Amino acid sequence: MSPDGPVPLALPFGAIGLVGGWLTADSFHLQPPYEAPRFLLAGVTPITAALLGSYLTKRIGGVGSGGAATSSAGAGAVEAAPAVGAGWMEGPGRWTRRGPIVASLLAVWAIGVAGVVNGMTIGLMVGPAGMIIGAAFGAVFSLPFIPALAVVLLAANRVGRARAGSIVASADRRAVWAATAAVIAVAALGARALFGAPAAPELGRVVAGIGLAAVGALLVVDAVAMARVLALPRRPMGAGAGGGRGGSGEVEVEVEATGEAGGKRSGMGVGMGERVDLGLGDEVHVEVVRPTHAYRGARQIARIVRGDRERAVAALRAGLARGGIALAIGAALWVEPWR
Repeated sequence: MSPDGPVPLALPFGAIGLVGGWLTADSFHLQPPYEAPRFLLAGVTPITAALLGSYLTKRIGGVGSGGAATSSAGAGAVEAAPAVGAGWMEGPGRWTRRGPIVASLLAVWAIGVAGVVNGMTIGLMVGPAGMIIGAAFGAVFSLPFIPALAVVLLAANRVGRARAGSIVASADRRAVWAATAAVIAVAALGARALFGAPAAPELGRVVAGIGLAAVGALLVVDAVAMARVLALPRRPMGAGAGGGRGGSGEVEVEVEATGEAGGKRSGMGVGMGERVDLGLGDEVHVEVVRPTHAYRGARQIARIVRGDRERAVAALRAGLARGGIALAIGAALWVEPWR
């Protein structure tokens, strides 16, 4: 999976399709020996959903990615440095470029069409008449998939807004999988309230538990990333270690572009230092360490931080809030308050 491209949605959509197909069968309260439709739904729906996810991958995502790519002439050398990262080469997805309203309508249309195709495919088991009935049922039963898949699409839409490989970009990519796990967990727990006792209640709770555990684990990773950002100083350290937008003499750009082991000497300092890319914003802050020995030498570059600290903190905090809400909803459904 390339860090500078969209997150492939085939697997997340396929997983939601598998759970959704099984829960749809629960809504019919199928009993042996009439369980063939259950296995058709659980077998065909994830395939259809995966194909839908593959179709939407290049069309949704990269909102705000115009700011992720460096455009200033003074930072031209950074664009040539893969280690620093850049925005998507192709820019936002085709539907995302049309605006949120058009993109949302197109996504809803695609989900509806996928539901109709899924119903017609399952209806083939009883012939042409079954395809017509299946198309109608597929259109109706695609409605619950719209909010479920929309949660994942909203997360995927944020992928590409930050520079590839940066802290925020990594968090955005994890958010797609967290959204998938949260949707599966909530669906597995909430189906009991909607359809009554499922065919395999313990299986549903196991699936929900795995989903909530995945959300919690990814939430911990995001919390660690946020703690790392909060530990960064608000101002560049060391005299002469100025930041600014793309125009500070740019020893950091020169070091990144050349990739030499010892770096290059300049007025700021020498050495490679630790590189931290926050992902949002083009500010460059250089932290230098002054020599303390008797024979004073050149200052050493300790760390080069690229990006706006406050914007990165805000993005990570929003992700943590979304994860916390998902866990809260899952915990509330876990105790089955409707009983």
